[in-house]
Amino acid sequence: MSEQNHNIYEFGPFRLDARKRLLLREGEIVPLKPKAFETLLALVEGGGRVLAKDELMKRVWPDTTVEEGNLTFNISSLRKGLGDDPRRHEYIVTIPGEGYQFVAGVRATFDELVVHESTTMTIEELDGEMVGMGDGETRGKEEILLLPAFHSTNSSVAPVSLSEKTSIRNFAGARRWLGLVVLFFVGTAAAFSLYWIMRQRQSRAATVPFSEMEISRLTTSGKITHAAVSPDGEYIAHVTVDAEGDSLWVRHVGAPTSVRISGPAATEYVSVIFAPDGDSVYYLTLDRDKGDTALYRVPVLGGPSTMAAYDVGPVDFSPDGSQITFIRPDRTVSRLILASSDGTNERTLATRRQPEFFRDDWNAPAWSPDGKTIACQVRLNDERGQYETVIGVSVEDGSQKPLASKRWNYTGQPVWLADGSGLFVTGSESETGPVQVWHAALKSGEVTRITHDLNDYHDLSLPNDSSRLTAVQDHSVSSIWVAPEADAGQMRQIASDAGWISEMAWTPDGRIVYRSNAGGSAEIWVMNADGSSPKQLTTDARATRGLTVSPDGRYIFFASDRAGRFNIWRVDAEGGNLKQLTTGHDEFFPHSTPDGGWVVYQRGVAEPRLWKVPADGGEPTQLTETRAARPAVSSDGELIAYHYLDPDVEKSRWRIGVVSSKGGARLKQFDFPATMTRRFVRWSPDHQSIVYANNPGGLSDLWAQPLDGSQPKQLTYFKVEQIIAFDWSRDGRSLAFVRGVETSDIVLIEQGQK
Repeated sequence: MSEQNHNIYEFGPFRLDARKRLLLREGEIVPLKPKAFETLLALVEGGGRVLAKDELMKRVWPDTTVEEGNLTFNISSLRKGLGDDPRRHEYIVTIPGEGYQFVAGVRATFDELVVHESTTMTIEELDGEMVGMGDGETRGKEEILLLPAFHSTNSSVAPVSLSEKTSIRNFAGARRWLGLVVLFFVGTAAAFSLYWIMRQRQSRAATVPFSEMEISRLTTSGKITHAAVSPDGEYIAHVTVDAEGDSLWVRHVGAPTSVRISGPAATEYVSVIFAPDGDSVYYLTLDRDKGDTALYRVPVLGGPSTMAAYDVGPVDFSPDGSQITFIRPDRTVSRLILASSDGTNERTLATRRQPEFFRDDWNAPAWSPDGKTIACQVRLNDERGQYETVIGVSVEDGSQKPLASKRWNYTGQPVWLADGSGLFVTGSESETGPVQVWHAALKSGEVTRITHDLNDYHDLSLPNDSSRLTAVQDHSVSSIWVAPEADAGQMRQIASDAGWISEMAWTPDGRIVYRSNAGGSAEIWVMNADGSSPKQLTTDARATRGLTVSPDGRYIFFASDRAGRFNIWRVDAEGGNLKQLTTGHDEFFPHSTPDGGWVVYQRGVAEPRLWKVPADGGEPTQLTETRAARPAVSSDGELIAYHYLDPDVEKSRWRIGVVSSKGGARLKQFDFPATMTRRFVRWSPDHQSIVYANNPGGLSDLWAQPLDGSQPKQLTYFKVEQIIAFDWSRDGRSLAFVRGVETSDIVLIEQGQK
């Protein structure tokens, strides 16, 4: 017999075994990574006291310096594993400025584990003259039976003969042995099953790179927009944005400073990549008021930039550096293009037609290490609705096959592992969920989430040996402000939220409707103009990309993918009677007409057009034949303003368009300024001007473009980081706007200690 004592902690339905490193919920194993388990154990053993972040990090990573994001990841994993309610934490509470506290009641015990290495048996000698059991008579030595340790106290048992008694005892003994054998095999099978499950989990974790990872921050400026690591893993190239414009920098991974090799320039650097030989850096530029791109090459140690290609998307190189690949959207068709490294000899390798398309969004496709496959992000449709994933396109014949089994809401940059066994990709599971890093194993198709936090990641990059993964990590916070008479001196903050509060509108009675993720999903909320009495109106609305209130205040219109595709929906002002108004593809940004009879909206992404649908539902009507996005109906209901880009025009520019609310040809057009970063428009209260957010000098304010064609003029002097959304109250006397602050830095993801 062997015995061992060890600590057991019980809280709620959970049982934490400190020796076995297991967390059980009602007997079922809750899968936790080793560092997450260490974090939970430290919190539980803290006895209800607040544990500082530094204290936790030193315990969990005793011999390693790691970023606070690793601890945040563990806490997020634990809350998910424990099923902690995000609105009312029952187990782990964040103490702002201090650390974390385990608040559930804990019962600590010592569990005695007893394992019998032999079975206790009673050996009896039976007398041939014996006629009863337990009658006190002497037993002979005629035969020996193995009996269970059981004695009857029932005195009414009838006497039996020796042959009957022997048969009975033989049967009882056989039954006992049969039970022991069954128990042995059941126990063995259970132990083997548990062992197999644990080994499978360990094996799976061992085959997923960076499943145990540590994140460290390489930059701290908060102004990094794009980055890439060199093939040898020694250098990082990155784009920095400031008041002077965009610029390209290079730094050694172990050095504290960077060297500028291009810029600053009054244009947007939208992508960066090292050449396969590591001697030069390629960067893609886009003038903010135009739609044409240019690919430049600059020596890694600095020197003059030379144009390598024109009118291309973000590129990736073939392993030998002789070719590039990129995605080019073209009206209803998106194409995967191959070309020589100097941009010549273009040919189309594969195509996708609307409503399915190759997804570029300033992310490049990824060429496999053996040169045979190109990984591409795609938007697909099936009976369950729209989703995004990663497919592989054969370089030889253009055939396509899935590379990942996951259905994402959004997919970003894919990168291959050096051995070609899998790839990493950024992706989000919902419209408002964080964009995280995922691993896809090509042999099994299994997808594993690598990061577990509330930040967004993009611009993934791996060196040739796949030893470290770099990415740009974004953290954003937004807040709602109200400025009476649009006066900066009177503006005041009334609400804030993590991420972007990208949708808001005034109600006729002077309240503000907005979209928030505060409850863990994208829902519609309402509050008073001073920020008081916030109230969640919807549940599972999945509200996004547009929000408007009917003139009588009865309805709220918004876009949602809750039916599998993005459509226009309606809900009562108190959050009831959810109703779908449209059934097409990619329908966004609704705007109610002043008479309340119609809702104008955008349909399409690559080729957007304006449509309208009756506010009570019915047959939609197309309003424009030319491109038009994010409509805004004037307060008198006569005109609709929007923005557009015409790719058929050489050196086309982003413009404001104006059309009659009855549809037809474009009536007016105005150029956007080159300093504009977020393209959307609203009408001034007197409907004589079109208003937009402009960023001269790197700070955001509202500007007005008069309909008479005169020069734009500045309306506000807020000088804030970004204006994400804005709207005037119905009486035109108060302006509400969403102010956003975003910090972006390069992070290094390395394999952690297990």
